[in-house]
Amino acid sequence: MASDAELTEWLGSMVKALGTAQAHTMVQHYILRDMVIQLANLQDQPEPFVKSMFERVSSLVDQCELAGKPEIEAEMRWYTDSFFTTAGKAVVKP
Repeated sequence: MASDAELTEWLGSMVKALGTAQAHTMVQHYILRDMVIQLANLQDQPEPFVKSMFERVSSLVDQCELAGKPEIEAEMRWYTDSFFTTAGKAVVKP
């Protein structure tokens, strides 16, 4: 059986790994959101572009291997909605 010191060290390494993964995910989120906004702003009608992209991504979420797991699926839907709502509000209105 592992000692308390070993368990503390293991837990510390898990917390660090989770923090690192979270940091990477946040940076990726900001990069992707900025790219969506920039792409939308290049369109004649940026808001329909964001809406269409939201619908395509939502469809992929519905088909992914995590669909059918209620808590995870709800989180994915919330994140998708939140992401595209934020991007849609940031586009330059014509």
